[in-house]
Amino acid sequence: MSVAMVAGALSTAFAFACAVPQAVRLLRVRRAAGVSVAALANSTLCGIAWMTYGAVIHDPWVVMPALVGLPVTATSLVLAWCRGGSRSQLWLPCAWFATIATAACVAPWAGAVPITAVLGCSIALLITPAAITAWRSHDVSALVASSWMLLITDAVIAGTYGCLAHVTANLLYAAVAVAGSLVILVRLALPAHVYGRLVHRTGRPPVPVVP
Repeated sequence: MSVAMVAGALSTAFAFACAVPQAVRLLRVRRAAGVSVAALANSTLCGIAWMTYGAVIHDPWVVMPALVGLPVTATSLVLAWCRGGSRSQLWLPCAWFATIATAACVAPWAGAVPITAVLGCSIALLITPAAITAWRSHDVSALVASSWMLLITDAVIAGTYGCLAHVTANLLYAAVAVAGSLVILVRLALPAHVYGRLVHRTGRPPVPVVP
């Protein structure tokens, strides 16, 4: 078994592990406090896009991480929607779908560069709304730090596979995922009184949590 295959298998395992904690938390709690519905919708679309991309380039280790994580992410999306997760920025999934479709349509003329760039940076569509919602919410009890820690590990492994197998989209994914996850982990690590003082200093009113 080659190093690239090991990295691909590990990336698949961690892709599943990243998605599970958030779904389990949403199954256990009554409210999706601090959880972005838009982020989960974007992530679901990303999973479908990565599976398609992997099939087109005939790389099973690009397909598998998306394949195993997609059902769990979709479950989290449904639970967050039903349990009052933040529904702000719901225009993003629509815009993201249009972007993927456009990049795919121009591929015959523009080559693989547009779709590679779009998919490589696609994790930002999960992280950006999740980070904004987390930093605007006083209550982030439904967010799970371990999910974001696992995402960092997954990103490092995916980036390693991308380097070994020459999949540029994986390298972009790794860079964006690590940076964004750290932003969210910093918010989760802040004590409530520290966050309260930061909000007071910025003069920004708190965002009410939907029951």
